[in-house]
Amino acid sequence: MSRLEAENAASQLLNKYGIDRLPVPVEEIAMWEGAQVVRQRFEGEQSGFMYREGRERIIGINTSSGRRRQRFTIAHEIGHMTLHLQDPLVVDREVNWRDENSSLAVDPKEIDANAFAAALLMPQDLVVREVRLAAQRSDLSGRDRIISYLAQIFDVSTSAMSYRLINLGIYS
Repeated sequence: MSRLEAENAASQLLNKYGIDRLPVPVEEIAMWEGAQVVRQRFEGEQSGFMYREGRERIIGINTSSGRRRQRFTIAHEIGHMTLHLQDPLVVDREVNWRDENSSLAVDPKEIDANAFAAALLMPQDLVVREVRLAAQRSDLSGRDRIISYLAQIFDVSTSAMSYRLINLGIYS
């Protein structure tokens, strides 16, 4: 699956529920898609998991992660739920966005789920719109301030927003 296919699947899900407001209500989307979101502190590095059996769907979230990381994990697990229909259980380890190895992901399913999550939480058309609006504001001079502002609006980490802006070709 290509990154574009994963992003298109996220866009279709947003369109299905008519979502065009920010921040994207990711937990509600999970529930609308039939998943129960369960939060619990996990020991170890797991940031979340997706489990399915028959019609039952559970997304587990590690509460030791920050709130914005939990939002990304929910979106990531919705990605597995949507894109990888044959997998009954997916356990995801914490991603350290600042690690030099994080961009070297080799598992195609994880790459798909990350692309899906980024597109779900930071839809391209809304990112472009908000970047244009931010560029018109005199109080938002400088790349870091714009990224921080956008991260706040989309309720994602500044690292996630930075990667999204790079992947969309807005920043290099």
